[in-house]
Order: sequence, then structure tokens, then C-alpha cells
Amino acid sequence: MPLGDETIVLSRRQAEIGFAILAGLAGFVILFGAMEHDTGWSRSGPEAGYFPFRLGMLLMAASGVILLRVLLQRGPSEPFLSWGAAKKLLAFLLPLIGFVLLIGPVGLYLAGAAYLFVAIGLIGRVPWLKSGLIAVLVPVFLFIAFEYAFKAPLPKGPLGPLFGLI
Repeated sequence: MPLGDETIVLSRRQAEIGFAILAGLAGFVILFGAMEHDTGWSRSGPEAGYFPFRLGMLLMAASGVILLRVLLQRGPSEPFLSWGAAKKLLAFLLPLIGFVLLIGPVGLYLAGAAYLFVAIGLIGRVPWLKSGLIAVLVPVFLFIAFEYAFKAPLPKGPLGPLFGLI
């Protein structure tokens, strides 16, 4: 049976539980990473892991409070995400994932151009000529800004040498 656009995919309770778990995991990763350094206080001030360690503890504690509060709630949960909204979210999320996956093989600028063309042209339904111009001009501007103005080279992929860009 197909899902209607108003079918609830995710309740607020489920979303809060998921967020609390993700935040707790992030706190654990931060805390664990900070333990590779000294986490105390020296004569000259805080050690390298002092603030990250405490931030990780704070994030884990806050996520625990959120999780406990949600688990102790009674009654029905209000809707958080409907199928119609989830489809719109996925329409942008899937090309974004494609963009990230393309950066390695083709470089940031070409992947960015492809993402802009898909996001603006296909999803945003902007006319093809305008979408194409934006998809070309924005990466060109970013290339000039990062490569020449900021002197911060970004990944160019295998096409970089073809154009003498590396």
C-alpha cells in the first residue's frame, strides 16, 4: 500500500530519541579523542584535551537528560515528519550525498557544478539555461577565490592536470 503524503514517517518522540543517541555518540567520540591528550590543568593553563574532554562529557550528559526526559514522557507523540516532507528532504539529500561522493573522483569544482545543476535545475525547476549558467559560474568564482585570492587549493580530481590547474 503506497504511503500518502500526510502519512507520518517519524514522530517527535522517535526524532528526539534518535537525536539524543547521536548527540551522545558525538560526545563519546569527542571525549575519547580528547583522552589522547592531557586533559588536566598545568602551570601554564589547560592542557590540549581539557576543553574537548569536558565538552564531550557535557554533550553526553545533555543527551542523557534528553533521552531520559523523552523516555519518561507519557501520552501520544505529535508528528515530526510526514511522507510528503520526507520526499522533499530526500530530493535534496540524495544529490548532496552524490556531491560528496563525487568530490574524490572528479574534484570539488566539477562535483559542485553537477550538484548545483541538479539542485537548481531539476529540484528547483529553474530554467535550464539559468541553471547551467549558475552551475558553471559559481564554481569558477570559487576556483578563483580559493586558488588565487585565498591561496587555499581545494581538491580538483583528475581533471586538474588537464587544464594545468595543479
